[in-house]
Formats: sequence, C-alpha cells, structure tokens
Amino acid sequence: MAESPAQPDVSERRFAVGFTPWKLTEEKRRVRAAVPRQHFYQDDEPFEYPEGQRPAIPGAPGFPPHPTRRRIVFAFTSVLVGITGALGNAIVAANLPYLQGALGLDLSEAAYLSVAYLVTNAITGCVLVKYRQEFGIRSFCMIFLTLQALLISSHLFVHGLAGAILVRAASGISASALTTLGVFYMIQAFPAAHRLKAVCLGIGTPQLSLPLAWLIPKDFLAFGNWNGLYLFELGLSLTVLGIVSIVRLPPSVRSKAFEPLDVVSFSLYAVGFILFGSAMGLGSYLWWTNVSWIGWFFTACIPCFALFVSIEARRKRPLVDVKWLSAGTFVGWALIAVLCRFVQSEQTIGVLTMLRDFGLANDDIRPLTSAIFVGALLGLTAAALTVSPARLSYMVLASLFIVVAATYLDTGSSVSTRVPQLLITQGMMGFAGTLFIGPLFIFGLGRVLADGGVRMTSFIALFNVTQSVGTLTGNAFTQTYLFHAQQYHLGTYAAQAAKSEPDVTALLSSLSAQYSPLIADPVLRSAEGVAALSQEISLYARVAGYVDVFTAISLAATAGMVALAAVIAVNVIKQYRSKIS
Repeated sequence: MAESPAQPDVSERRFAVGFTPWKLTEEKRRVRAAVPRQHFYQDDEPFEYPEGQRPAIPGAPGFPPHPTRRRIVFAFTSVLVGITGALGNAIVAANLPYLQGALGLDLSEAAYLSVAYLVTNAITGCVLVKYRQEFGIRSFCMIFLTLQALLISSHLFVHGLAGAILVRAASGISASALTTLGVFYMIQAFPAAHRLKAVCLGIGTPQLSLPLAWLIPKDFLAFGNWNGLYLFELGLSLTVLGIVSIVRLPPSVRSKAFEPLDVVSFSLYAVGFILFGSAMGLGSYLWWTNVSWIGWFFTACIPCFALFVSIEARRKRPLVDVKWLSAGTFVGWALIAVLCRFVQSEQTIGVLTMLRDFGLANDDIRPLTSAIFVGALLGLTAAALTVSPARLSYMVLASLFIVVAATYLDTGSSVSTRVPQLLITQGMMGFAGTLFIGPLFIFGLGRVLADGGVRMTSFIALFNVTQSVGTLTGNAFTQTYLFHAQQYHLGTYAAQAAKSEPDVTALLSSLSAQYSPLIADPVLRSAEGVAALSQEISLYARVAGYVDVFTAISLAATAGMVALAAVIAVNVIKQYRSKIS
C-alpha cells in the first residue's frame, strides 16, 4: 500500500500572512479547491497541534515554530494593535478641555466620554473570553473593527454628545479585544523560553498610548471642528482591520463556552458596573450631593452585584467564579492592582492639571510628556528584561517604591513650579506605570494556568475591573480631595490676609500700580488690585491643594508598599523554614 503524502509542518501553514508562500503540488491544489471558501471573518480551519504546540486554554492560538521574518511581522502587528486599541480614548482624555468647546459641552458632559470607555472596557472582558473560546478571537476582531469603523464614519457627519458617547463605548469594547489580540501576536513573536517577556510586552504596550497621545499636536486633530480626531481614529481602525485580515494567528482550539444563564449573569454584572462606574466617574464633576441620581446609582448597583454573586456562586460553570476569586491571594492581588492604577492619578489628574491651571497648554508641556513617554518605554523594557516567576512581587514592590519617591518629591511644588522641575518625577511615574502591569497580569495568569485554565473568564473580569475601578476611584478621589483642600487653604489664606493689614496694604498698592499706565482712575486701579490679589490667593490655595493631594497619594502608595513588603517577607520566611525542615 502506498504511503499517504506527508502533511506540511504547522509552521508552514497560512498563519502569518494571507497568501501561501510555498509551491503547491497539483494534488494539493485540487484538495484546496474542493474545500468551500470561508468568509473573511472566520478563523482559519481547525488544526490538530502536536504536543508542545497546543494552546494552554481554549480560544488561544497554538504555538507552532515560526521563521525569524514572521516573528518580526508578529511583533510589529502586536505593537500596532495594542496601541491602536487604547490610543483613541487616550487622545480624547489628553484633549478633553479642548473638545468641550468643539462639541458644545460643559466639563461634566465631556467626562461622559472617558467614563463610557472605562465602563465598557471593564465589563466586556469576560464575555470576550468566552466568545473567542467558542467562535475564535479573529471573528470578533474582524466584525467589531468593521462596526467601529462604521460608527466613527457616521460620527463624522452626525455630531453630538450621544454619538460621541456611543463611539467611546464601542472603543472600550474594541480595546478590550485588541489588548488580548496584541498579547497573542507578541507571544507568537517570541520563542517559548521568552514567553513571559512576550506577555509583559503585549500587555504593557497599550500603556504607552496616553503618553503618546500627549505628544500628538493638537492642531493635527482639531481641524474641521475636531473631525481630524475621528478621521485619525478611522484610519487606525481601518489599518488594523487590514493588517489583522492579512497577518493571521495560528488557529485556536475551540470549545462550547456559552450557557443560557450567562445572559442573566452578564446583564446583572453589566448593569451593576454601569451604575457604579457612572456614579463614580461623574460624581466629582457634578458633585456628589448636588445630583440625586448619583446616590441612587450607588444604591441600585448593590442589589445587582448581590444577585450576580448569588447566581454565580451556585453555578457549576460560572461566568465569573466568585468563590475562586474570594480566596485571600486574589483579594490581596486585586487590592494591589487597584492601588497601582489609583496612584497614577497623581500624574493624569494632579500634575498635568496643575500645569493647565498655570496657563500651560499641551504644546507647552511637550518636554514633560516626552519625559513621561520615555519613562514609560524604559519601564516596559525593564519589565520585559527582568521578569521571572520569582520576581513578580518584587517588581510590583519596586513600582510602588518609585511612586512613593516621585510623589514625595512632587510635594515640594509651588506656584513657581514649571515643566523643568517635574521632568524627573514624572518620568519616574511613567516608568512605574508600565513596570507593574506585566508582573501583575502574569501573577494572576499563572494561577489560572495552574488551575487548568478553566477560570480564565473570572481572571480577565477581575483584571479589567481592577484597572477601571483604579482609574475611576483615583480620578474621583483626586478631584474631590483637591476641592476640599483648596477650600480649606483658601479660607486660611483669606484669614491670614485680613490679620496682616500692613502687608496686605503694601501688596495691594504694588498690584494696583501695575495698572497705572492703563487706568487713570485711582478707584478703578484699586479695584483691579483687589481682584488681582484675590486671584493670587486662589492660585496659592489651589497649589497648596495639589500638594495635599500629592501627599495623600504618597501615603497611600507607602501603605501599599509596606503591606506588600510584609506579605513578601512572610512568604520568604515560610520558604526558608520549609527548606530547613
């Protein structure tokens, strides 16, 4: 009996590109012609991987060997996909004060845009895991990137708050999928021995989007009533859509994932987090006690989460395994993950907003944002070069230590502080922001894989929630505490000014004299001097409020650092005693 022709190696299959780079025999051409052509959004045909190449969990691509050129293509695709997923929202966040006027919004209405992104990004992670387990991740990316491109295209013609919120919400879902896709592409770019480095780079690359967005000139996006922003997003979406359709991942191993009860569980989970995220994200803008629905939203989210936990705790195959996540290890991990994201608000809401209060625009602080970007890039590189299973906790500890040092140095800020005085500290914050994310993700992922990978949806849900909650609570705390601190210092400075009449009189005379060339009437000059003095007092009070915020964040990071160091010390002592015994 004649032997059957040998099957081509998996690495030679049509994974990395959409065309076949080898010569086919006539027989193989006839076999391929007999296979029905698939739609563009479907995954490649299923493949039985040999041992050592099978994915660890359903929905993930396999790990066939690749030539060097293909690995380079995978790495480039990973970087492009990862940055594209988060860059649209990053540009909106970086230019939010300028977008208000273009869209005719006040500050609280403009805040809806970032909140919509964070909420949808948090709640869709667990569903997307199940989707790619059953249907494959590529089908989702192709379909949803197409829908997102259509939404952005429509927003070029139909302006308004509702359309902008819809685009941002779609971007949040897309970013959740593209972040995972970026990790998958980066894993294909590295050999198995460096897989942890690949995960670090894949999950950390989207963190470069915000520093990169600060570097993009405002005039590049602001033309046509900010249509340039949507044209830029549309171009990125179409570029990624084209590249993902050409640069294909190896086939994934699929399995039945969805259950009917998932609809009920996800609805409760989504509604609960939408209520919580909306109230937390907008409370500091509308003010907590001025709008009644904020309190009602916080109240209404409690029964939603309670019903969700009650249902999931009784299921054999839960969407989110709340029992598994309630273990002490994951509770501590979640608190540290929230804190690491929380303290980053010192940079985004604290320092950069303080510089805007000094009258500086994005173009004026470009040296500072360049330092932040370089710091973030160095942090990502350092994380990839040093990551190992034994160093994960120490890397997160180092990130918190850098935050403590940077925020402590920033407590020396004053009304004369400008960009040059902040280059080092904000570069440190950028470094810390990308140093922690990879080790945190790998720590949780390791627990999932050690448990067989069946609880991947639970871990992704928790990871996404910690990052969104950390951002929302950090922004809310910073703005709320800043307001109270400013009011306190404003009252203190006003009282001191009233008591030191000779000094106040001399200062008023000096300020009034500045208007002598312009105003002849002494009464009007005196009124202008009083107004200038009030502005000076308000500025000093606001800077003092920022210093209080930096101090509070430094203390919070210190507390987290000490707690994590204590946990590490206890584990080291346990390991030492076990070796002795």
